[in-house]
Amino acid sequence: MLVLAIESSTSSAKAVLYDTEKGIVNSEQRVYGSEISCGGKTDPKAVFDLCMDIARKVAEGQDVEAIALCGIWHGICVCDRKMEPVTPAYSWDFTESSDLCRNIRNNREIQGKLYQRTGCMPHSIYPRHTLQYLASRGLDMKDKYFVTQGGFNFFHMTGEFLESISTQSGSGLLNLFTKKYDEYALDMAGVKENQFGQLATYHDVRPLSESTAKRIGIKAGIPVVPSHPDGALNQVGNYAHKPGVMTLSVGTSGALRVSTRNPILPKGNELWCYCGVENWISGAAISGACNCLNWFKEKFLCNMFSYAQLEEVQTKKENVPVFLPFLYGERCPGWDDERRGGFYYIEPDMSVQEFYYGLQQGILFNLYQCYQVLCQENGIPEKIYVSGGITNSSRWLQMLADIFKKEIYVAEYPNASAMGAVALAMYAGGELKNLCDFTEGAGCARLVSPKKANYSYYDVQYEKFLKVYNNK
Repeated sequence: MLVLAIESSTSSAKAVLYDTEKGIVNSEQRVYGSEISCGGKTDPKAVFDLCMDIARKVAEGQDVEAIALCGIWHGICVCDRKMEPVTPAYSWDFTESSDLCRNIRNNREIQGKLYQRTGCMPHSIYPRHTLQYLASRGLDMKDKYFVTQGGFNFFHMTGEFLESISTQSGSGLLNLFTKKYDEYALDMAGVKENQFGQLATYHDVRPLSESTAKRIGIKAGIPVVPSHPDGALNQVGNYAHKPGVMTLSVGTSGALRVSTRNPILPKGNELWCYCGVENWISGAAISGACNCLNWFKEKFLCNMFSYAQLEEVQTKKENVPVFLPFLYGERCPGWDDERRGGFYYIEPDMSVQEFYYGLQQGILFNLYQCYQVLCQENGIPEKIYVSGGITNSSRWLQMLADIFKKEIYVAEYPNASAMGAVALAMYAGGELKNLCDFTEGAGCARLVSPKKANYSYYDVQYEKFLKVYNNK
């Protein structure tokens, strides 16, 4: 059976054609240009067009039996009643609502209600507050629809306005316990339930329209699975359906996740909790990861060095700077979207490569902060599967294993979210009876073992990081 996965991520569009006997037979990825995405805002129609273009490139003329869509967890676009955009699609790195969120966090009663009902702290990443911000800037919210990029793609492929429960749980507008839109959160945002898509799961497929089928070059009427978020699909793609397995993705941003049978909401509010494809996901996320590497290489160094050249320092040095990766504000554990980062403990003899080493180290230390809280709430994981841009660097992977003091499994398919969408498409096409039956690539992961000789070095460096972090 041939299935097609189409993903619209934060920074690129991806398509994967998968044969259930041969594995991946074709794939394509295209990074959004500045004309499509800039400053946390994207052109939803341009993203959809790009998704359709690469879907055609990988699947035209093939006997595709099912399609599944993947999107991001935190994004929103305002459309008119004909589903034509009247605003850009705002993603998690749109931070204009940070002042508004700070005021909400200062009210402990409101903050507590929002977190305990939705699993989402008051923070600019959440569409709940983007909508508040747009209303405060004079946007007329009446007679409008509010749609995610994944929901927009699904509508234009099937003609129906559906949003997955999992995606909407990352909006800050869904009740974590009832898995329905939350009245308190809707009232705060000044919107109504009927302005959002009908809630759905991966069981609620719809047929591919004639026009979209013609555009891609495949047959019409095949099932299309509503868009699910990349973070939830990462759990599926990494075979982490059950508690005890943690997924760690380090791409544009970074996230750690474990599946749980009940919502997990720590007293310190350090974690988020959303609905997964099935059950719940307890997790933490940081806004600064590979985007910080790109910033350093492109803006700080004007592309004078390649990533390989920046990793030329082979031995750790005591004088690498401390880096706080909050160029886009802090998510977990502190939820301070107005916080900013930078380099500390700078010495005049530090090289460019040592700055880069400190940058990579700082990103992992922020993730390690989150890891410690996740372990307190959910126990130490049996396995950690890692995916994303970090898998392109053997040095960075070794740093991760040494800092976490754990074996790290690097999945055969680094784009685990697309593989999770493949699993949903296989289920929709009747190839899988249960999602837990999806084990493609399981056991084929590359293992990175920690080096005990490095523990003491990173312990000292982490203490320096925490000293700077706590000295706000």
